[in-house]
Amino acid sequence: MVTQEFLDRVRCPRCGESMKDLDWEGVACSNDHRFARTAGYLDFSQEAAASGSTEATFASFGYEWNAFADIREEDESFAEIYFRDLDLPGLAGKVGLDAGCGKGRYTRVLSRHLGAEVALDGSVAAEAAARNLAGFENTTVIRSDLRAAPFEPGSFDFISSLGVLHHLDDPRKGFDRLVELLAPGGQILIYLYSRPNHIGLRSSALKMATATRKVTVRLPHKTLKRLSAPIAAGLYGAFVAPGKFGEDHNFPGLAHLPMDAYRGKPLRSLVLDTFDRLSAPVEYRYVWEDLRPWFEEAGLVVDAARDETGWFVLAHKPAAG
Repeated sequence: MVTQEFLDRVRCPRCGESMKDLDWEGVACSNDHRFARTAGYLDFSQEAAASGSTEATFASFGYEWNAFADIREEDESFAEIYFRDLDLPGLAGKVGLDAGCGKGRYTRVLSRHLGAEVALDGSVAAEAAARNLAGFENTTVIRSDLRAAPFEPGSFDFISSLGVLHHLDDPRKGFDRLVELLAPGGQILIYLYSRPNHIGLRSSALKMATATRKVTVRLPHKTLKRLSAPIAAGLYGAFVAPGKFGEDHNFPGLAHLPMDAYRGKPLRSLVLDTFDRLSAPVEYRYVWEDLRPWFEEAGLVVDAARDETGWFVLAHKPAAG
């Protein structure tokens, strides 16, 4: 649905005017610029010129989140990892933005705590998100490139962007746009791929994955989806299952194997993430020294930063005055 909190913040990307709800038709501004409601979401996707890499990225994730559109029991367990540093009850009454929401699996968790939320995705994943968020009356789903999101600066008390920025052709530009949309005193939570700063098993595995991606990003999505299952099964057998055994039976050599986030999770979760990692056309990885200037130059205060095969960073924008 279109919430009043959304209407208070959205601005026409063509003229900057405020907008009104046209019920099931969509929304429109006073100059009669109209944006349609399509498959349960509001479509602003034509308002930004997409580069070739951006179009390919949107195509990849649009396919992924409609092919793996179901909400799964293990999503709650993964959400605990993503939101470990966040005071979820403290979001009560606040207005949030989930920038790059995919199928809405983590939006659902946040929407239970926020007063209102906007779920945004640049791809047709917005269609899956609209289905999965249909029962959340405090949430509005839109399709838009986050770098051209049609909102006033300082619109949101809380912004999440989980596993998104590292797939943009210019991740820093996307980050800076999110900071612009964050209200003074607001919090932002981002997740970005990390890279090890020393040689070891993980760095070797990432090199192998990078070489594999040179082939897989060119495959038809349906073909890669079929291949993801046997690849994931091999990884599960090589790392996840032995690691779980080592953890349960106090064998440190096995317990320290990588991919520990998948221990106790069904194989299907690794199939999904295998497709995700091998299909996205653009991928950046970071050490903290790369990311620190982003936050410092944006004037943000970092509240928590941890690397668990990816950077989970929670920060806030100081209150005005």
